[in-house]
Amino acid sequence: MKGLPFNLDLLRPLQARDFRLLWVGQVIAWSGDSVYQIGLLWLILEMTGSQGMAGLIAAVGYLPALLLGLFLGALVDLWDRRRLMMAADLLRALALLYIPVAFLGGWLTPWQLAAAAFLISLGAALFNPARDASVPHLAPPEALLAANALVQTSAHAAMLLGPLFAGLILALSSLTTLFYADALAYLASFVTILLLRLPPLPRTERTVRPLATVLEGLRYARQAAWSGQLLVLTALDNFFIMGPAIVGTPIFVREELQLGPQAFAAIQACYAVGMLTGALLLGSLGHRLPKGRTLLVGMILDGITFIPLYFVPSLGWMAAAIVFHSLSIPLIMVPRAAMIQEGIPARLQGRFFALVNLTVVGVMALSSAATGVLCEAWGVRTVFLVIGLGGGLCGALGFGLKELRRRR
Repeated sequence: MKGLPFNLDLLRPLQARDFRLLWVGQVIAWSGDSVYQIGLLWLILEMTGSQGMAGLIAAVGYLPALLLGLFLGALVDLWDRRRLMMAADLLRALALLYIPVAFLGGWLTPWQLAAAAFLISLGAALFNPARDASVPHLAPPEALLAANALVQTSAHAAMLLGPLFAGLILALSSLTTLFYADALAYLASFVTILLLRLPPLPRTERTVRPLATVLEGLRYARQAAWSGQLLVLTALDNFFIMGPAIVGTPIFVREELQLGPQAFAAIQACYAVGMLTGALLLGSLGHRLPKGRTLLVGMILDGITFIPLYFVPSLGWMAAAIVFHSLSIPLIMVPRAAMIQEGIPARLQGRFFALVNLTVVGVMALSSAATGVLCEAWGVRTVFLVIGLGGGLCGALGFGLKELRRRR
C-alpha cells in the first residue's frame, strides 16, 4: 500500500491460522523470558555481589546447547515437533517456579539458581530448533522471509513488552515475582502449541537412530561450503558480542551508572525498540537484498555500534546507543534463518538449526563466563570497546568467504 512506511506483505503469514498461533505464543513466551533475564542476572548480583559469579552462572545456563544441542536437534527431526515444544514449555515453567519458592523458603543457593538456569536453557535448546524447522510448514514458500521476520519481530516486541512489564512488577511487588510471571508465560505458550496443527513426520524419518541423524547433519555441514562458513563466522561473532551484551549490560547499569533493576529493564526495552524497528524494515524491504551480504553487513554494524558505550556518561545516552546498536541485529538473524530454510534439505533442518543454536548458545556460554572475569579485570567500558572492534572485524573478514557472500 502506497504511503505506508512498511510493506503490508510482511503480515501475509499471519493469515494462516497455525502460524498466527505460533506467533502469539512466542510473543507471550518471549515477553516472560525477557522478564526472567532481568530477574536472573539481578538476583545473582544481589545474592553474591560478584561480577565473576554472574558471568559463571549465566554461562552454566547455556551449557545444554553446548552439551546436548546436536542430539536435541536429532530428536526434532525424529519425533513429533509439536509435542517436543509442549514438553519444553512445561520444563521451563516448572524450573522457573522453583526459583521464587526456594528463595522465599530460604534455601536457594547460587548453584541451585545455576541448575534452574540449566533446565530453562535445556527447554530452549529443544524448543527453538523445533519451532524454526516448523515455520516452513506453517507459512507459504513465497512468504518465508516475511515469516522469519515476523518470528524475530515477535521476539523483539516481547523484549519491549517484557521490561515494561518487569518495571511494573518491580514497582508493585518484589524481584521474585518476575519468575512467577515468566512461568505463567510459558504455560500460555504451552496452550498455543497444544492448539497447533503440524503435519506428521514421514515414517522413514522416525525409524532412524538419533546418533546416525547427528552424524548425517554434521557431514552435510562439512560438505556444503557456505553452511560451514556460516557456522564458523557465527561462532566468532557471538564470542565477541553475546557475553558482553548479556552480562555486561547489567554490570554497566549497576556499577558504572549506579542505578537499580528498573534502569536495567529500561535498557532491555531499548534493545527491543531497535530490534523491532530493524526487523520491520528488513521484513518489508528484505526481499530486495542479497541474504549473504546483508548478514555480513549486519555483523559489522553489530560490532562497531557497541563502541560508543565506552564513552556514554548517563542512562539517556546509553539508551540511545543501545537503540542504534540493536537496529543491526535482525540483519543477522533473519537472513540466517531464511538461508537455512531455503538451502538445507527439509529432513535435515531440525539438526542444522540445532547446530546453529549450539554454535550461538555454546559460544555464548564461553563469552558470558569470560565477560564477568574481564569486567573485573579491565572494567566494563573497556570490554565494550574491545568487543565492538572484534565483532566488527568478524563481519569484515566474512566478505572474504565467497560462498557465503554470494548467497541470495
